[in-house]
Amino acid sequence: MTVTQKQPASFPHFPLAELHAHLGTSINPAVLWQIAHDAGIKLPKKEFTEFKKYIQLSIERRMPLNEYFQKIYGPVLDRLSSGVQAVEQATYQTMAGAYRVNGITLIELRNNPMKHNSDAMFDLDYITMAMLRGMERALLAHPQLSAGLIFCMAREFSVEQNTIILEKAIKYRKRGVVGIDVAGPGGNAFTFKDYVDIFKRARAAGLNITVHTGEQRDANDMWEALEYAQPARIGHGILAAYDKSLMKELVKRGTVLEVCPLSNLATKAVENTDELKFILRTLVENKVKFCINTDWPEIIEDCQLKKQYAFLLGEGMLSEEELRRCNQTGFEASFIPKKGGLDAYL
Repeated sequence: MTVTQKQPASFPHFPLAELHAHLGTSINPAVLWQIAHDAGIKLPKKEFTEFKKYIQLSIERRMPLNEYFQKIYGPVLDRLSSGVQAVEQATYQTMAGAYRVNGITLIELRNNPMKHNSDAMFDLDYITMAMLRGMERALLAHPQLSAGLIFCMAREFSVEQNTIILEKAIKYRKRGVVGIDVAGPGGNAFTFKDYVDIFKRARAAGLNITVHTGEQRDANDMWEALEYAQPARIGHGILAAYDKSLMKELVKRGTVLEVCPLSNLATKAVENTDELKFILRTLVENKVKFCINTDWPEIIEDCQLKKQYAFLLGEGMLSEEELRRCNQTGFEASFIPKKGGLDAYL
């Protein structure tokens, strides 16, 4: 599939909010390459350009989400973004780079600490503190930046494992962990009903809730998520466009969808740009609140947030006014304390 990206060079020209980006896929391939060579980690490719091509997707070079998880995300990206030094460097570079390169002044970066501790080689508290140090360094370097961490529970993990992740999120809530999430591939025995008590604990502790659902058809449990998790936001949620009753419920609750357009194209969650345009226009017409995000800003080619805004405008999917509204929704729906910057956690 070939897409002509008619991107206005000067757009967007306003500060951006990023609410949905994963740590392992937000690291520039050059930084991943450096981390691997600093640690002596064997890579699947010996030449950088081949390595970059191996790990990156694009809207022309696509791969189903679960296939990417199995072949690349877990064995390569999670491995390279594991360990105390790698996690701190990756968090700092991702957040600082988002501000410097893309004009992002608010970023929530999500991760599963158990997927960054090298199969329990590293203590989770050390991994969490490394992420927080990386974030604090970025906030010190860029006072106009606001940032926070979201901890992802995993669909493929046991309730007991995910409870540990919740406990770490609660422990470091005042240091910058602003919410919890549920992520990971579908097609297993996960059910939101089993997590009612976990969501209650999170909410009582002052954590915000977002969940991945409505992205892939084998993990489209949006109704169940609304009933049992009662999230303020939903990661992706694009399949709501095919359920009028569900869109009405989202509007009634004020639930915000974290839409990641180019990620959904690259992972075949949507068939093509025509379907993507249909989804976005349907959400707009039904007054469903959503914001624009990257999901995998460095692993999907040309997926950085500024380029994504320009792509959506250039392809006529959303108008400049609608994109401004999406961006404002992102700022308003953020879990980061309103005073922002480093002062948010002091």
